[in-house]
Amino acid sequence: MSEQAVIPTSFIAVLQRYVAQRDLHCPEFSKKLEDFQSQTKMANREYDALIHELYAMEPVPALGVKLGQIIQPKDFGIVGYLLTACSTLGQALTRYGRFQTLVLSELSTQVEVSSDVIRHRWHLHGVDTQLSAQFGVSVFITLYQSLIGKKIAPIKVGLPFDAPENPELYDELFACPVEFNTDCLMVDVPANVMWMTITSSDPYMRKIFDGQAEAMLKAEVEKPSDPFEAFFENLQQHILMAMKDGDTKAATVAKQMGYSTRSFYRILEEAGYSYRSIISGLRRRLAKKYLLDDSLSYSDISMLLGYSEQSAFSRAFKDWMGMTPGEYRMGKTGSKNQNRHSL
Repeated sequence: MSEQAVIPTSFIAVLQRYVAQRDLHCPEFSKKLEDFQSQTKMANREYDALIHELYAMEPVPALGVKLGQIIQPKDFGIVGYLLTACSTLGQALTRYGRFQTLVLSELSTQVEVSSDVIRHRWHLHGVDTQLSAQFGVSVFITLYQSLIGKKIAPIKVGLPFDAPENPELYDELFACPVEFNTDCLMVDVPANVMWMTITSSDPYMRKIFDGQAEAMLKAEVEKPSDPFEAFFENLQQHILMAMKDGDTKAATVAKQMGYSTRSFYRILEEAGYSYRSIISGLRRRLAKKYLLDDSLSYSDISMLLGYSEQSAFSRAFKDWMGMTPGEYRMGKTGSKNQNRHSL
């Protein structure tokens, strides 16, 4: 990766999780992590420096591997939520290949497919430390295992640095043979895992996250000139993720974005917006889209929009549109059927 390579600051949660799990007392380091969360992205070199700072505080062997093993799909931001909404691991990894630069800019993974193994190869340009290599491989393995809900080990792992004094530790952590001094990062995965299903599959949310990810790719080329525009795009992405998690409270979304609730409300107020109006507008647009799909029940739509009860969705929709969800669906589907018969 070049010096300009960046990653989403959602990965900061991994370091915070590790600090909490190890019960480390490091107020200055924790404050530094919180400060990074107020941004949407950070230089990959900065993240690598944080991992090394953590190692200096507690020099645990294979720290990068252990950090990667506590990562969660949601730490990948919008891409992680998209992957959890896919049907199979193969579909998810195809999406990951499409949007991998949203996870780490300038990342390019080479994939070789055969009847019994799928080989993944990628390089670290610029940030080529042992801890970074450990972390990168471990993150990929933990991600695919999390998606299928099974600890299916790779066939082989390759790390581009000299074998340590205790190479057997890496075999144990990865549960497979580990080769050192390779030309690049390597993970060979059994081909049959690509057909394994993802239990959190959600085709409707997948379409939404697909659209959001495509918009983010476009935004990488066309950077918003207005600082609030970038904030607003980030906010909408976090609201979509919050809907999937079932907690759309402003305090929760603000925390996920790295803001205090007070600062979060101040930014919205200075731009002339309210959180209530933003989330209401997003829900209204999505609700109208969902109601066009007869295969979705009203309870399904309520859940997709982050409502705890169907009645709450029905009341909100009537306030927006002056009619119930049923009346709206009947009017729209009725019009479609009428047009079909007139052809």
